[in-house]
Amino acid sequence: MSTRMTAEEVVRAWNDCYTTHDIDGALAYMSEDFQRFGDSTNWAPTGKQAWGDQMKGFMVAFPDWTWDLNSIHAVNENLVVCEFLEYGTWTADFELAPGLVLPATGERYEDHNGDWITVNDDGLISEIRAYITTNFDRTFHLESKLTALMGGGQ
Repeated sequence: MSTRMTAEEVVRAWNDCYTTHDIDGALAYMSEDFQRFGDSTNWAPTGKQAWGDQMKGFMVAFPDWTWDLNSIHAVNENLVVCEFLEYGTWTADFELAPGLVLPATGERYEDHNGDWITVNDDGLISEIRAYITTNFDRTFHLESKLTALMGGGQ
């Protein structure tokens, strides 16, 4: 008889991969129909492949990035709520998409995250709802940098 991982165990295993920058390992804990929602996309969903691609570029730009798991609560058999303290330093260029590269600033940021993570009946993460303070945006002003890079905002 095999034992299935609990939702909390899945989230902890995913987090172990994520905090060591093993994005492919983290993706293995995510369902094919995975969606991430958060303020950074104005609550538009980000799918599994897009999330993985973004995180791979992010980890290059922020090689010291990590987050500390401050609390974890299994709300029920499918929902886990976590609180993280996230931080990192922008030390390398950030390729957001082919041909769309933002230069490193050398600045450090720190954000508090509250993530609601849903694990489906197959034992894979199907959804993350990320509630994050906006220190990253206040520190790096990505929206205005993107506008300038794309030739707007003059």
